[in-house]
Amino acid sequence: MREYIVYRHGWNEANQRRADGLPEQMAVLRVQANSPEEACRLAAQSVRIEPNQRLSAVAAEPVDAHEMDIARKVEALEREPGPG
Repeated sequence: MREYIVYRHGWNEANQRRADGLPEQMAVLRVQANSPEEACRLAAQSVRIEPNQRLSAVAAEPVDAHEMDIARKVEALEREPGPG
């Protein structure tokens, strides 16, 4: 079994408002499942889906690795010296 990140796609006034600056694709849940399809089925039991919305799932490992890489790059940046 793998860990998946489930994303909800699609804006809706009830739960994912564009006017609030929310993205069209938003991570909504992490689940343990045997496949992306199973992850979406499990998520559908607890994640609200409105008309014009859908779920997708991706394995968590590469997403987590990418986020860690971004964090390392930010930490490595040097601050520009301020006015002196």
